Amino acid sequence: MIVAAGRLHTLLSDILEGLGAPREYADTVATLLVEADLRGVDSHGAHLMALYAQRIRSGHLDPAAKPKIVSDEGSTLVLDAGLGFGQIAGLAAVHHAISRSEEFGIAAVAVREGTHLGALAAYTERVARAGRICLCFQNGPTFVPPFGGIDQLFSTNPLSYAIPTGDEPTIVFDVATTTVAGNKLLLAQKRGDASIPAGWATDADGVPTTDPAVASVRHLQWFGGHKGYGLALLVELLAGVLTGSSFGRTEHTASPVHGAERVAKGFLFLAIDPARFVPDFRARVDTLIRDVHASRPAAGVERVLVPGELEHERRQQRHRDGIPLPEALCAELDRYASEVGVPGLTASV
Repeated sequence: MIVAAGRLHTLLSDILEGLGAPREYADTVATLLVEADLRGVDSHGAHLMALYAQRIRSGHLDPAAKPKIVSDEGSTLVLDAGLGFGQIAGLAAVHHAISRSEEFGIAAVAVREGTHLGALAAYTERVARAGRICLCFQNGPTFVPPFGGIDQLFSTNPLSYAIPTGDEPTIVFDVATTTVAGNKLLLAQKRGDASIPAGWATDADGVPTTDPAVASVRHLQWFGGHKGYGLALLVELLAGVLTGSSFGRTEHTASPVHGAERVAKGFLFLAIDPARFVPDFRARVDTLIRDVHASRPAAGVERVLVPGELEHERRQQRHRDGIPLPEALCAELDRYASEVGVPGLTASV
């Protein structure tokens, strides 16, 4: 089904409000989910409604929790998200990162007791559009073994950066340190895909597989082997240990849900004002982007791009033509809509 972005936003916001979120929070979370779908990051869009509904109904996510500042040292802040929506805490961190980096040149904002943040690009891009360089790190539950091991210890530990530009689209990079985010595997299973790419995951016994039916979301593989693992460890240190959040097998959370089922996550946002270093930073970035574009494409490659360009183009296309949603996802959203008493997608067809 093709759904207009506005229609999808209304539905998601209505469902979230029906599940107990204040309207302002429901609108905010829905906005970020639709943004992910518009960018083509379908694993972090409307697909996440099932996860959020389950966590709200089980009492593991407080849909009305308001982030609080627990430490303020000027250029560094620590927020406690109170096990509320990660999106609400994430945008609060963005606000502080922008304002404090304007004042001090560099800012670091840590968030503890957050829940699922969604696509990190939504936050780093906002900071970059305010003229700052931004990096973001997030840890989570223990379902990925360390490189060479078989016992789960890490999450997919995503990281993102965004760089402000002048005339060119903002550079935005957002990846899991595993070959693929766990939600991409879950979405492939929900769609009923016949196969998944080699290198995504193994089965429960650690045997590599391309069969989504037996692929285990708790046995994902690190991208680049030990290289992805090394970055994942950095994310765990920055988003987990440094923020005062849970990390590895160590729990620092008010939530009773631990280990592989852990809900609490740590985030760290770093913002740098490039004007403190060079006054024409954006123009220089544009020059570098054009140098990249001028590179001769290799055989079979149409054009050479920088991170974020494909998503920028897809966002424009989907704003114009609508967002494609799998039938299984549409049925799932309609079911939640019915349960909370709001119109579903089929009601508007």
